[in-house]
Amino acid sequence: MPPKRTTVSLAEKKANILRFFQESHSVYNMKELEKLIPKKCGISSMLVKDLVQQMIDEDGVICVEKCGNINVYWCFKNQITMKLSGEIEIIKQRLKDCNAEVLRVQEELASQRSGARCETLNLDGQKGQRALYLDRIDQLDAQLKKARNSYEAIAETRWSEAKISARVKEVTKQSRKLEVITDNIEIITSYLCRTFTIDRNCLRKELNIPEEFAEFADLTSMLQS
Repeated sequence: MPPKRTTVSLAEKKANILRFFQESHSVYNMKELEKLIPKKCGISSMLVKDLVQQMIDEDGVICVEKCGNINVYWCFKNQITMKLSGEIEIIKQRLKDCNAEVLRVQEELASQRSGARCETLNLDGQKGQRALYLDRIDQLDAQLKKARNSYEAIAETRWSEAKISARVKEVTKQSRKLEVITDNIEIITSYLCRTFTIDRNCLRKELNIPEEFAEFADLTSMLQS
């Protein structure tokens, strides 16, 4: 049975493109990207434009700027960290404001409840219906919950050195397994060609074996550098 082709997910393709940008420390126009990314990342040139646009519009990790009559694209290593830090600070402030507003309304409501129950409340010198104030509290509670969830979601994307190291070790382990598999494939195809006098290129084509297997960078050395 021929070996199964390795399917590269959308996230992996984007990760390869992001790594290309960050390692090159340069800016490019789209024609240059459609020429370089297929060579460096093993991604079809027909997909490059759409993937880059997604990483601009949806992920916000690639920058684009009009320069004359062309667009130039870039992404440096520190800009993603700065973007996340800025978003975290904004959400922290929103969380602080929501907490303060909830506390203020709760204090006013407790003060009003200490007296006789009535349908009209007086908050900050302004009269209003009790039902409206209670509805406002529910809205603020929902906003507070949403802000907390957003903060926790972004906080989870901040990688510590320990998490990065563990992830690199796992990916390196899987990469070495792939190297063993590709070596075994080369040995088997060489054996078949010698034993049965089969043309090497015909055999590879019949079994859907690429001429060259993709090489993966040494992540451990990259992390140490």
